[in-house]
Amino acid sequence: MAVTAPGSPYVESSDLVANYPGVSESLAERVDLVGVLPFADSTARGTALPSPTDGQYSYLQDTNATEYYNGSAWVAAGATPGLVHINTTTFSAVSSVSLDNVFTSDYENYKIMMFSTNSVQALLNFRYRASGTDNSGALYYMRGVNQGAVTTTEANLVTLHEIIQTGIETTSFTMDLFNPQETKFTSNAYIAGSLAVGILGMYRTGSGTYGATTAFDGFTLSLSTGNMTGTIRVYGYSNGA
Repeated sequence: MAVTAPGSPYVESSDLVANYPGVSESLAERVDLVGVLPFADSTARGTALPSPTDGQYSYLQDTNATEYYNGSAWVAAGATPGLVHINTTTFSAVSSVSLDNVFTSDYENYKIMMFSTNSVQALLNFRYRASGTDNSGALYYMRGVNQGAVTTTEANLVTLHEIIQTGIETTSFTMDLFNPQETKFTSNAYIAGSLAVGILGMYRTGSGTYGATTAFDGFTLSLSTGNMTGTIRVYGYSNGA
């Protein structure tokens, strides 16, 4: 048996037939090491490769992602994206939805995007979470501008949660969060809109700060009444190289 300069084995003319199974196995193992191996998802990959090798590549079929092992973790191959998808959660006919463990030390800043249809007109409220529990302290400092039939500006409010929007038939919003996972003051800025057939839509923009140096790993969105059906997506902003 001989090997190429990069290290792939092959059979030479002088090899005995008895050498062929060993060379074949070595070649298969080499392909596993240097090829891009497809897996259904990260769980299947972890089962097949419990001890990956630094530089090994894989392809995840559920997310269509090519990743490589950097010696300690699987990371995206190619250029580092500026916005990295973390979580997608769908919900149906619920009054509230909570996401846990979406804020980690991997990113400093985050983006939340949501679209929902609502059973009745209601307030969409936002709270931070830690260890599976909402933070309900009256430390949510918020200010916003509402634009509909008239435009109103809120004074600086201190509340038990942030009011994101008065949802009618549909509500959509995007929010940027800053340092939620660190023991610092957490702040955010958001844009939200709602619409009902035959009724003037509502537009809202605002910002908020939690008035204590608290670390959070998740959040809850809830309606003041009725229920909602929709999708929430969470992304992390890359810190760059």
